[in-house]
Amino acid sequence: MEDLRWRRELFEQYASGRRNARVPGYSLEVGADITRHHPQGEDDEALLWLARFPRSAADRRIDEELANVRNRGWHAEWKVHDFDEPDDLKGRLEARGLSCHHIEALMVLDVASTRARSFDESNVEVKVASADEIEEIARVQEAVWDCRLPWLARALRDMTHPLTGTASLYCARTADRIVGSGWIEFHGGSRFAQLCGGALLEAYRGRGIYARLFEARVAEARMRGVPCIAVDAAPMSRPILERRGFRFVCHTYPMRTRAYEPLPTPRSAAHEQAAACDPHRRVLRE
Repeated sequence: MEDLRWRRELFEQYASGRRNARVPGYSLEVGADITRHHPQGEDDEALLWLARFPRSAADRRIDEELANVRNRGWHAEWKVHDFDEPDDLKGRLEARGLSCHHIEALMVLDVASTRARSFDESNVEVKVASADEIEEIARVQEAVWDCRLPWLARALRDMTHPLTGTASLYCARTADRIVGSGWIEFHGGSRFAQLCGGALLEAYRGRGIYARLFEARVAEARMRGVPCIAVDAAPMSRPILERRGFRFVCHTYPMRTRAYEPLPTPRSAAHEQAAACDPHRRVLRE
């Protein structure tokens, strides 16, 4: 019971700081009982999350939200957490035809509990990416995820804009190419930074490069005085993140009005994340 209470309290802190967070390429609408991100430009998928519906009004409110999306000609991803209200929200969405391709885990790291780590020099440089490197980073992400991500370069430019951006983008570079990347988002007023997009070309795995990308982003959170880092972890990533000190908060379910586009059967466990990729999905997990 103590662990459940801790997890619920931490989720409420996380949700409080994220309700007003903007997503590049979307307009934000914060309702009394849900947060909406409406697509701008070529994308046609809205994002809905952090629902707090009274049980007696849940069916009506769900139908209203889905009708609003449908009447605008959009699809939607409705992100459900274990602690959303009502507690059977996922089942109610499934009854209306929404589907969940995979289950993720919201995990949180206490930055103060971590220590800065040093790494031996190598022929791979981990650094803050420049604007000129964004297109190449987007191509590397597509290669890692085995999926076209036509929105990604523009989103990264928005996230890292020197005046209006909310994220820092890191890359791992050899003498002649980028081999991996990841970013960390900071939202004003939130105790939680968000880790996203950690990706490394398969030929460069097992050399400690991902660990360096991870540590660089944690170091920035530490420098900024941000107490916690949150991440949406895929099943393959969860044990890795647990070894790095992340603690499980709750399961999350990306419920979709549009089915995930099928991809070839994964060749190995290393391709598990690619199997769950979808070109319309605007947030890449870690």
